[in-house]
Amino acid sequence: MFGHAMNIVVGAKEDKQLMTGYYTIANIFCSKCGEEMGWMYVRAFDAREKYKEGRYIVEKARIVKEYGGQV
Repeated sequence: MFGHAMNIVVGAKEDKQLMTGYYTIANIFCSKCGEEMGWMYVRAFDAREKYKEGRYIVEKARIVKEYGGQV
């Protein structure tokens, strides 16, 4: 989980049930190629999960090296 992300575009908000609770999230996309990279927590409905609000999840499988090789 990251507190800051660069070179992304934030998509539309949606309410979603995840493993740790119910959230409003927004998918995040690479600003260069448009590939979906993960999501941003917009709102946590459970008070114990509020620390996630405004933070980003970037899926490791979506990260590639500059010249196209996967990390």
